[in-house]
Amino acid sequence: MADEVTAAESSGKRFLLRNIVSLGFVSLFTDISSEMVYPLIPDLVKAAGGGAATLGVIEGVAEATANLFKGFSGYWSDKIAKRKPIIFLGYFLGAIAKPLLGLSALWQMVLGFRFLDRVGKGVRSSPRDAILADSTGEKKIGQWFGLHRMMDSLGAVAGPALATLLLGLGLEFKSLFFWTLIPAGIGLVVILAVVREIPPRRIPGQKFKLEFRGLDRVYHKFLVVSCVFAMATFSNTFLILRAKDFGFSLKMLPLLYMVFNIVSALSALPAGMLSDRFGRRNVLMASQFTFSLCFAGFALAAHPWQIWVLFAGFGIVDGIKEGVPRALISDLVPSEKRSSAFGVYYAAIGLFMLPASALAGLLWKEFGPKVVFGYGAVIGIIALILLAAMIPNQINPAEKRIR
Repeated sequence: MADEVTAAESSGKRFLLRNIVSLGFVSLFTDISSEMVYPLIPDLVKAAGGGAATLGVIEGVAEATANLFKGFSGYWSDKIAKRKPIIFLGYFLGAIAKPLLGLSALWQMVLGFRFLDRVGKGVRSSPRDAILADSTGEKKIGQWFGLHRMMDSLGAVAGPALATLLLGLGLEFKSLFFWTLIPAGIGLVVILAVVREIPPRRIPGQKFKLEFRGLDRVYHKFLVVSCVFAMATFSNTFLILRAKDFGFSLKMLPLLYMVFNIVSALSALPAGMLSDRFGRRNVLMASQFTFSLCFAGFALAAHPWQIWVLFAGFGIVDGIKEGVPRALISDLVPSEKRSSAFGVYYAAIGLFMLPASALAGLLWKEFGPKVVFGYGAVIGIIALILLAAMIPNQINPAEKRIR
């Protein structure tokens, strides 16, 4: 009997690990697809008749759309107690949107297809994060979210590298958007063939209700801090615009962005492991301090080599700010409400990211990049202070101890 129990436990662990790794590979291939063309969006907008302010509106709408749909899909997933079909739908919408971007002749078309792409991201993210959290077995959640973020970022390394190679071989930059179908299609196959459904755990016969009054108060406080920080997290395309001020060419931009993603990939897993050991808040504080330091650097930069350093520094921020907050929310919310909790978190910050990117575009147009990045650095420090004051540092979340 003991051997049977041990075998069952071992099989269960393999099943959970397969889900974590396979979803990591889905993100890997999807990010190859996305990041092949993401650094080229400013040039696409320019070719379609738009400028910095237009770019700000497009990216603000795109990112806000993603986060708002994360809220809807999170609720939907918990209500119907299914994750996998919604995850597949989201990745499918993103896969078809990027080739359509290559057909854009007007900036309004860029806006529409970016909207579709971000709808896909929004639909898939909350149920994916919930199934990841449930696949961890409630242990080492930071490590496993860090692993997923690392694989996502490795895709973001391979994408610009592939784009640089194809552009170097003479491929016209709009044609690059059609090549994104290959890695995106591989990701869809992995979802269908390998990912296993894990429905939310709930009491038999219990009906799902979207209410958060019974949740840990730290979750609500973290929403407030995250919304403040979102006012400074405008689109990364503004980093690319800043690099163009220093003479970076169209062929060099994917390489620069690849450096950013290499550092992000290398940072993600250690950040998650450190958050398991030393607490989520401490790691997030380090991330927000680095964020403000980098934005101040982008404002004051005077030489091209400094842009390389700043992109690398911002990669550390990116490696931390995706996985660790997801681990923190997983600690605070039970399985039956996790997808909704992720969705509310994403929707809340999405509401603030829309005006943030739009404001950044207007400030850039009227006052230049120094004011834009100076503003972001100040908001980052304010968010850091609120994080330190409002969020207790959680140590060993599996045992629910708060220090």
